[in-house]
Amino acid sequence: MTSRGLRLQHRIVLPFAAVALAATFAVAFVTLTVMSRTLESRAISQVQNTASAISHSDFALNSTILTTVHQLTGADVITYTDQGVIATTLDERADRSLIESVAKPVAADVGAGGVVVRRMQCAAPCFVAYASMAGRPDTIVAVIAQSTELMAASRALTPTILVAATVSVLVMVIVSQVVARRVTAPLDALVAFARDVAPGGSAQRAQVGDDEVGRLAAAFNDMLDRLDRSRDALVRSEKLALAGLMAARVAHDVRNPLSSMKIQAQLLDVSLGDDAPRRKMLGAVLRDIQQLESVVRDLIELARPGELKREPTSIDAVVHEVLQQLSAQLSYRKIVVQAESPPGLPLVDLDVARFRQVLLNLIGNAADAMPTGGTLKVTTGRGDGLSVAIDICDDGVGIDPAIRDRLFDPFVSTKRDGVGLGLVNAKAVVESHGGTLELAAREPKGTRARIVLPASKGAFQASAHG
Repeated sequence: MTSRGLRLQHRIVLPFAAVALAATFAVAFVTLTVMSRTLESRAISQVQNTASAISHSDFALNSTILTTVHQLTGADVITYTDQGVIATTLDERADRSLIESVAKPVAADVGAGGVVVRRMQCAAPCFVAYASMAGRPDTIVAVIAQSTELMAASRALTPTILVAATVSVLVMVIVSQVVARRVTAPLDALVAFARDVAPGGSAQRAQVGDDEVGRLAAAFNDMLDRLDRSRDALVRSEKLALAGLMAARVAHDVRNPLSSMKIQAQLLDVSLGDDAPRRKMLGAVLRDIQQLESVVRDLIELARPGELKREPTSIDAVVHEVLQQLSAQLSYRKIVVQAESPPGLPLVDLDVARFRQVLLNLIGNAADAMPTGGTLKVTTGRGDGLSVAIDICDDGVGIDPAIRDRLFDPFVSTKRDGVGLGLVNAKAVVESHGGTLELAAREPKGTRARIVLPASKGAFQASAHG
């Protein structure tokens, strides 16, 4: 199995375990080596000290004393000259070969006043310390220390060190497994969440924390939010495209016949004279035709090309003109109009005809929200920076919560005979002027429509010179 086939948890644990294994057994090897060398050094030091102590007196010539030294230190001693063995703790018959192999160096090989240690193969590996006797340079004292006990001690400690190393590796692997699991568990949860996200979008979001995985979850949530917004924008774009196609067909197929029907109905109304019942019926037909004309106007506005004919215009003048146009209708519907505007507002580059239609639409919506009358407040003023704001406020029924998030989608309307294109057109026109249109609920009731438009370039220049 390649590393790509391993889970992240195992890809974290396995290298860590391999490094821990190599490091632990390297430490065990070094420990054993150092321990063996330490024991060996102590054995050499002991045999050197023994040889040095015996060689400085005549004790090396007394077999009884040498036997006592053997009992105390466990080392055998041979005192010899080139003529033969003088005294020893070994059996000269049984250990003859050992004595001959040890007693080979002569005084010239050993040197005066020093101790020479050599490794030899006795019955087992051993250390032999040679020293010349004080006052008798031709006499050599050889102290033999077997390394059997040293090797036995090393062999006894080796399993203990290896077991400790193995246990340490196992503990480190288990700990690394637990740590890796704690690291990868949030990632697994995030993967499971990502797999459960519905293709059509989901309101659920991943759990966010303060660590790196938490920040990854936050980034994933941001991505989902952007996808939702992109999907909503795509749906809105498709609806607008469909509305534009419908508008083009309606403009071609419906507008002219509808105009002809209206003209003929008006001529028929004139010819009826005092026939009240029939004129009432014809009046209903004319009202339906006017409603159809309103729908057609919205569709045609939606299909109209985005080219604007803008010129510096006083926003107050346009607002005043629209309110004058609607004054009779608003008065008839028992709606009181309050208009406020501070002096000295900058000019705005407007396509007056199209922007007038935006105001007519928004004020008409406000009036429709107050079927029993109310107060309509239209306020103009400065926005943030060099911009102009228009607030159209009513105290009507307010925004339906069911469509709060879809107010500017095509074909969304709460009116019984509404098509749902008025706000779409209004927003498109405002945004084509570089501005924004927002709707918000008012307290305790009603709705506020706010338009913010950039001031004309001349206003920017005047501000810069000022």
